[in-house]
Amino acid sequence: MKMRKTPKESGNTFEYICDDDTTVYTANSFEITIYQCMYQRKHQKTHFNADEQEFREFEVRSPRSQPTSPSSSGSSRVQRRTNSPSNDRKVSVKSEPGIKINLPSLPQLLERHECLAEAYGTLGLFDSRTGLFNDSAEGFIRVVRTSSENYWLIVIDTSERQLLAQPFSRSMTPVFTPAKLSLIWAFDDTAGKYTWIFRFADLGPLKNVQLKLGECMVETLRCADAAEAQKQRQAQAVEHAQAQAVKRAQAQATERAQALEREQPKFRTAPRAGSSAQGQLKYEERSEEEQDSGSEEEAEESDDDDDFMVSSGSQQDGQKNSHLAVGFKDRSFVVRGSKIGVFSHDREDGRLKFETTITNLNGLSRGTVKPSRILLHDADASMMMIDEDDGDTVYKMDLEYGKIVEEWNLPGTTGVKNLIPNSKYSQQSGEQTLIGHSKEAMFRIDPRLAGSKIVAKDFKQYAKGNHFTCGTTTTNGSLAVAGAKGDIKLFNIMGKNAKTALPGLGEPITGIDVTGSGQYLLATTASYLLVIDVLNPGNKSLGFDRSFPIDSKPDPIKLTLRPEHVAAMRHRVNFTPARFNTGIGEEEKTIVTSTGPYVITWNFRRVKLGYKDYQIKQYDDNVVADNFKYGQDRSIIVALPHDVTSVQKKNMVNSETF
Repeated sequence: MKMRKTPKESGNTFEYICDDDTTVYTANSFEITIYQCMYQRKHQKTHFNADEQEFREFEVRSPRSQPTSPSSSGSSRVQRRTNSPSNDRKVSVKSEPGIKINLPSLPQLLERHECLAEAYGTLGLFDSRTGLFNDSAEGFIRVVRTSSENYWLIVIDTSERQLLAQPFSRSMTPVFTPAKLSLIWAFDDTAGKYTWIFRFADLGPLKNVQLKLGECMVETLRCADAAEAQKQRQAQAVEHAQAQAVKRAQAQATERAQALEREQPKFRTAPRAGSSAQGQLKYEERSEEEQDSGSEEEAEESDDDDDFMVSSGSQQDGQKNSHLAVGFKDRSFVVRGSKIGVFSHDREDGRLKFETTITNLNGLSRGTVKPSRILLHDADASMMMIDEDDGDTVYKMDLEYGKIVEEWNLPGTTGVKNLIPNSKYSQQSGEQTLIGHSKEAMFRIDPRLAGSKIVAKDFKQYAKGNHFTCGTTTTNGSLAVAGAKGDIKLFNIMGKNAKTALPGLGEPITGIDVTGSGQYLLATTASYLLVIDVLNPGNKSLGFDRSFPIDSKPDPIKLTLRPEHVAAMRHRVNFTPARFNTGIGEEEKTIVTSTGPYVITWNFRRVKLGYKDYQIKQYDDNVVADNFKYGQDRSIIVALPHDVTSVQKKNMVNSETF
């Protein structure tokens, strides 16, 4: 705003009229700017060191006068302006007249507590209807520890009255923005999801609160995971005891039935006069030929491709899509119960075309197989599968014939959790070996071996408590494995100890990917992603080959959704495993993941420069899995519970305008 010529006559007043498009934030910013200009004109110095009290000398609280000359609404239209961070913290943001925010019901911190960190500033609550943080109040934010060793975040006003008390939890997803001197975090309530902001007065106290909050959050998450693990062990023990009791009861019932059958001998009923004896036999079962014929008829009835419906409207079989594998030969495979849908990619427009359904996945030594993990293998000619009900066996399916042709028994692994290619692009070659891991062991699988398929020299059993959850390999075969504690271990040789152990931030890692060069790791947790540069700047070696000095561990880049977007989504964030775009000779440019019905991408090159904006697209149903089409980052394959589709990255919405 510029007022080049001011009227010389005193007593003139001006009225600025806000139209319907003017937001509260814009109007307040306009008002603040006027006060700043008036301050600078009167005192002939900058307003940056002025406080709110000095601006109040320009407020006129008398009844509004009518303007001496009419003015058009067009000339008084207020333009949007963004305040600098230093100004934001000095002037409270006002609430929009006539709009009330439904405040969450906050718990009261009644226990005695110890203050670990404190800072002064203003508190605000996000209103999704206006897109603003409203109802600000000045006070102190504190990180405290209670007598029961729990951590809370509390805010009190200057008179020590409690404004907010929130126990630490995984769903808080705190985001510090030092450039804006702010902390934004989420609060879950039975009525919905809310987002708070605290604007700090200075950078020093912000860093102190950030440090303590991070330490306490890690400890809280570790304790919560330990308690959940204990709860799961107790539940498993009860479930096991109940299952054993049911088995014993069933065995006793079977024994009684067999004893009763032995006491009552079988007999034939005499045929009626003039009738055939056929069909008059009691206690007679169908012949094996009749059973086989009936089974084939039932199988033919269930082999209808319509059972695997790509339309979101079909839910006739009661199954849902669960896993996605994108091949490098323009094919995608989607698991739906014990069936696998096959889709082709149109090379021109990137659209998907349904090709066929592979049904009746039957093992060689057992019945139906329901894949819980899949991995394309041998140049997309086969698919490796794990059934969580039979974790010691890996199944190999021939994709040309659509049948399981081999079963590999892996004794001593205590259950295979995941299968990983021998190197990042070995799936495209005729490489036969691959890597597997359980909770505490890693091993190489070679199907050419007789008996057990595990390569003895590449088997390594690690100490209990590692709880490996996922792994990935680089182009030269280096291995990264992540765990439920959030830590990541880097190996250059199978069967040896890790070269580098990267500590976690407390949350379990559910997915991990790596660039072909091995320089950048991409780790997924439920509420955030981590991008980690494992190139040691001192010796120019990767963490796979040489360990980092104790005082120079790499600092991860943390990617999260903006808290106001989380509040608008109204669902808990739960990211699917994030992926880089892939392709031999193709540079990693983009990261893709999803949560709920949203697919999200980050520009990897911008992330490395410190920018965390993202692109987003919403669907009508939750996203099950997603991945880039091979060899580029423009098209993303998306699996929904009852549909499979593709989205062009250019059609996604930027986070700044979402």
